[in-house]
Amino acid sequence: MKITNEQRTEFLKSYNDLRNIIQTLWECQDLWMSDMRKLEELHQRMHEVLNFVPQKDKDGKTQPYMDWVLGDSSK
Repeated sequence: MKITNEQRTEFLKSYNDLRNIIQTLWECQDLWMSDMRKLEELHQRMHEVLNFVPQKDKDGKTQPYMDWVLGDSSK
């Protein structure tokens, strides 16, 4: 899997956002709504770029509440 420099830059921004969110949690024992948005954006970015997908049951039905897995890397 190759990650573009633009994607690396996006992950770096998310990483720094995550560091700041963690620091706020430790200092204030509180969470800002804007931090929730940043966490959601990181979650979505990881899903898209790293090809994380929900598991499927034996019938092929998506199980979004189970731990996600690596998607088919041949895509």
